[in-house]
Amino acid sequence: MMAMTPEQEASYALDWNLSRDDLKPAVQEIYDRMKAEREARGPAAPRWVPPEPEGRTPPEVREKILRLIKARNPKYAKAFTADRLAMVSIIGTESWAEYGQVVLQMAILDTLLSIEELLRGNTEEGGKS
Repeated sequence: MMAMTPEQEASYALDWNLSRDDLKPAVQEIYDRMKAEREARGPAAPRWVPPEPEGRTPPEVREKILRLIKARNPKYAKAFTADRLAMVSIIGTESWAEYGQVVLQMAILDTLLSIEELLRGNTEEGGKS
């Protein structure tokens, strides 16, 4: 990473409300000058703050997605319902890599749902293990 110039360092410290005392004396002078200039200009426009993430999809929705994938693709469901993987592709045009990816994603989703179900059970019992 490249070192910052004294001006960049002073500007960074001002932008992020860092302590002036932590700066080198030469940078402190620039800091003081920049701070005075900023105060003379008046209040700065509010800095853009990224929006809060909307949160995760509720477990019920993810469970419904998993059920739909299993219902519409019996080949993918075999790993979960028949405790085995599909061995033959009848049409022959499907990619086995794609099949593996879908089954793996379904397994991850199934595992996350199981963990959330266990956590919800512990929370409802008052956090007892």
